Amino acid sequence: MTTRIILGICILITGLSTAGFAQNYHTAFHSMQKVNAMLDSLETPHLQLSVSQPDKNNMKFRIAFNNPNGRRATITIRKKDDVYFYENIAGQEYVSLYDFNQLEDGDYQVIVTGGKERVSTHISIHTETQVNRQAVVN
Repeated sequence: MTTRIILGICILITGLSTAGFAQNYHTAFHSMQKVNAMLDSLETPHLQLSVSQPDKNNMKFRIAFNNPNGRRATITIRKKDDVYFYENIAGQEYVSLYDFNQLEDGDYQVIVTGGKERVSTHISIHTETQVNRQAVVN
């Protein structure tokens, strides 16, 4: 009877340590999957968005994006919930000049969405006025 109890305790202790080892092994396995997924995503080409203002005295902006996978993409220009421009585009490259002269002051967002990817940038428009007062006495 004493032998059975000792043998049962040994099996119980061995079972616990094996379960603990198996749990740690699975945790490491899941971490390795995340690392591999991250490394795979680094190798995949992604959407790239570029917004520039060629002439600082003009409110025209050059918006370009590179879509290396050639999937259908959507470009949106909006201010909060108001959409000012929306277009579906197919192809790997897109370049266009947008005139913001008629838009009011505020923060605008340029968003390009292609598949599961989304890239965006902000354009802030703020008007500054300068007052030159002159007096002439004759």
